[in-house]
Amino acid sequence: MAISVFDSTKNLTRHDDYTECLIATKREQLVLINQLKRVYPGMKAAKAWERSNELRGKQTKSYNAVAEGTDKKDQFKMQPHTIVKSVMELGYSDGYAITREAIELNGGHVDKNEHKVKIEDDGANFARSIEHILGSRQECVPKTASDTVTKTRGLMCWLQPGAHTVNDIAADFRPAAELVIAKDGTLTEEAFKAHLLQVRRHAGHALSLTGFVGIGLKIAVADFLNRIPTTANIQQTLLRTVDYHNTEIFQQIDFLKYDTANIKLIALDGIDCDLTTLEPTALSAMSGAFIEPDCFQLEFARPITHEDLSAKLDFGSGKKGWHHALFRLNSTGVMGSFRVSQASA
Repeated sequence: MAISVFDSTKNLTRHDDYTECLIATKREQLVLINQLKRVYPGMKAAKAWERSNELRGKQTKSYNAVAEGTDKKDQFKMQPHTIVKSVMELGYSDGYAITREAIELNGGHVDKNEHKVKIEDDGANFARSIEHILGSRQECVPKTASDTVTKTRGLMCWLQPGAHTVNDIAADFRPAAELVIAKDGTLTEEAFKAHLLQVRRHAGHALSLTGFVGIGLKIAVADFLNRIPTTANIQQTLLRTVDYHNTEIFQQIDFLKYDTANIKLIALDGIDCDLTTLEPTALSAMSGAFIEPDCFQLEFARPITHEDLSAKLDFGSGKKGWHHALFRLNSTGVMGSFRVSQASA
């Protein structure tokens, strides 16, 4: 039986425990949130709707040859800070309601409590929606008035190689380029390796990337195996070790290691979703975000919180409630990261 947040043996004593239990029990639906580094600063530490992050660029020359006994008198350089801002977003769930009759009729059931199911489903759907926002191309919306609906910048938007309309990333600090796959979904290892080389040169350091990819893109990478030539010796070894009694077909690639980068691949169905429906589109399966995980952080100023409105709104119809959260996706550098998308035409 699936474990729910109500089945957790962990005592919910901290303000973030409910969120962490919800995330932990929904690993298949909340893949990105489970992988991102999460912090819970609280409202006071979050301080503002916008947060300023200092970006780091690649190392540059800092050397001059001089004669013996020369004093340092000039060419002192002040390195200006390059700042990018991330924005907080406030979200509400659709909420839930359950009639008194349903609770009473369900009272004799041992395995299932309908009220708890309603709460958990609402929380899970809300967390899944946040997941899809984080993996989307949503552009941030800064606070300009009290009634402004602020929005955080999605991962696929952070990896945009061109200029942003608001809170732009300086040109020298953006990703090198975007890897665009043909409309037919064909991706060769040669094209992939060539793009990694371009990203490595632009970043100026060794790359250790996590690739959150649609299932179509993950399969396309696994298909590299069918196109890699093998020598006669390797073929003979494979024939000697094959188990003819094994009826399983196994073709899966989760790790790639090249001279340019070490890559961990994670299938993410919620990558590059439609911003209106928050559901995957026809192009989502071939989309991907390859990031250096240490450069991204999911910050909850207010964790996913359940609000029970039963005492306030129950005048006879039954129990009601909803979930809400205040969060933002921060980035401290995107130079070694890039995105993949499929051409629409």
